[in-house]
Amino acid sequence: MSNTKVKETITLEQKLHEYAGEDRVISSAEMQRIIQADSRREIEIKSLLPTLDKTLKGFNAGELTTISGLTGEGKTTLAQTLTVNLEKQGIKSVWFSFEMPPKYFIRGFGETPPKFYTPAKLKTNSVEWVRQRVHEAKLKYDCRAAFVDHLHFLVELKSGNMSLDIGYVMRSLKRIAVDLNICFFLIAHLAKVDADSEPGNSDLRDSSFIAQESDNVIIVWRKNNHPTDAVLKVAKNRKTGERRKIDITKFGDRIVELSDIEDVRE
Repeated sequence: MSNTKVKETITLEQKLHEYAGEDRVISSAEMQRIIQADSRREIEIKSLLPTLDKTLKGFNAGELTTISGLTGEGKTTLAQTLTVNLEKQGIKSVWFSFEMPPKYFIRGFGETPPKFYTPAKLKTNSVEWVRQRVHEAKLKYDCRAAFVDHLHFLVELKSGNMSLDIGYVMRSLKRIAVDLNICFFLIAHLAKVDADSEPGNSDLRDSSFIAQESDNVIIVWRKNNHPTDAVLKVAKNRKTGERRKIDITKFGDRIVELSDIEDVRE
């Protein structure tokens, strides 16, 4: 090795040894102190669906939860139910409903919609725009949950590879959840599934990155084309790994667990 190379190596090593930037390598003890000193509010919310809450141990700030299913199987209704149930816990939500015009979306909540927030005008194919609006909603209204319906409205074909472009969007949404300390809920479509098959993570449409980047994956499907009864499947659960199928039904304008239907009717 030449003298020049030796000097460059020594200089680099000295810089690294003295490096004190925010991304410096630290011990687990120092990381623990940073976590304990973090003044950001810890957000832990419940779906108010008992079995789902028991399985997922609630939703935490920084988590990205994907809700999937075929068209008309109850994805949006489940997300709207979560919005109602979050409001009951004092958690404010911001919504990006690309799928439906505002008047039809609002009607989906029934006669008395919960209070939530949404951009006056939506912009597609820009995850950075979503980040800015979520940040705005947090600063102005203390929103701690965000809903996007649905994923493909945010995908801008840059690479020419749909799967890779979806992967970029999923990672970006996860960073929004972590950086802004919120719970992020994303609706995504399933690919076509055989009538006799039970959908899973591999059936999420167009990219395996959807399941990989999500902390939780929830899939819903109707029971034999039943008008109200359906199955909710926890297909991924990063916190505990537990997976479960839960019988649910539409009661009025919201989703409840079938085991609770008598209590709700009372």
